[in-house]
Amino acid sequence: MLNTFSYNEYTSIINWVKSKYPIMGFEDINPNISKFCVIRHDVEFSVDRSLQLAQLEHELGIQTTYLFQIRNNSYNIFSGENIEKITQIHSLGHKIGLHVHCSAINDYNSISDMILNDIDIMGKMLNIDVNIFSFHRPNLGILIQNLYIPKLINTYSDLFFHPYKADTPQVLKVKYIADSNHMWKYGYPTTVNNNKLQLNFHPFSWTKEGYENTKNFQTLIGEKSNELIKTLSDEIKTFPESLKNI
Repeated sequence: MLNTFSYNEYTSIINWVKSKYPIMGFEDINPNISKFCVIRHDVEFSVDRSLQLAQLEHELGIQTTYLFQIRNNSYNIFSGENIEKITQIHSLGHKIGLHVHCSAINDYNSISDMILNDIDIMGKMLNIDVNIFSFHRPNLGILIQNLYIPKLINTYSDLFFHPYKADTPQVLKVKYIADSNHMWKYGYPTTVNNNKLQLNFHPFSWTKEGYENTKNFQTLIGEKSNELIKTLSDEIKTFPESLKNI
């Protein structure tokens, strides 16, 4: 069934992709490769759902890229529990990268310095080699820069992405599809006929059961609430028992 955002739907999408494309890592693609699918995950709300999706992908026999924010109000990647979860994702063969929050960019001339600094912090804290980044909600000005930073991979570089200013070109160098905001943008994966494809699946949208938009956010809020309750209960001896199961 389409648009359920369930693991069954995700499995069907991946199986279709595997039948049509070689699934490759960003680091393995070069201008001489004529056909590929590259898969990334911009993590905006849930490290836990990211781990669950990474485990499903491992069962499906694929490795993808998970990009985390270090300037995020929804999760702290440097908490003990989240470091353990991200380490597990990495141990399954997935790449770990930086998801750059564009609202943190005050000076476009210093984007490279900010990214290098954040990647350095991220790599040291996670004890993982980090050499890839994506932008969170980049505007056209950022995209058309085709930002190049030596020794780093920009998932929006023209090797993996085709920006355009107005109407969609008849021929895209790379077709990009995302499930942003729990809805499909730029098409549905199994309807693509481009030779080059980038898929961006946001882990917060995907669950075993699969939910429509409102229910998905309700369950996500419940999960985040449980995380906070657990933290308060662990840290505060006087935390009321009556609040532990709300």
